[in-house]
Amino acid sequence: MNVEAWLEEVWSRTRAACVLAGGEGEGPLDKRRILGEAFDTAELARLRELTTTGEFTGDICRCRGSVTIGLLDVDAEWIGQASVHGLDGVSWERHRFRNDLTVADPEGLGRFLSRYPGLRRLST
Repeated sequence: MNVEAWLEEVWSRTRAACVLAGGEGEGPLDKRRILGEAFDTAELARLRELTTTGEFTGDICRCRGSVTIGLLDVDAEWIGQASVHGLDGVSWERHRFRNDLTVADPEGLGRFLSRYPGLRRLST
């Protein structure tokens, strides 16, 4: 399965999202500090748009990312994750796909993330 098909499938099952401290390699998602949460359907749709729209690079950057977005299903099980790289890059399941996304709306992603107190420093 390619990353686009996987994203379609996983987002169709997503009922909540958490913005978590740390990027790649920072330990299990359930052990990380939660910096922000999204449960509202409209908020989830906006996060999906901001983190899945853009161009895939076919490669990954070498940094570990600043924060991680974790997706949860109806049973509150982790079903997907992405590390955020700057405000213009998102790496969905980096270990699996190795294909960073350059987001279409980096300013929008920055505004979205800056709503969470622990992420104000990431805003543009």
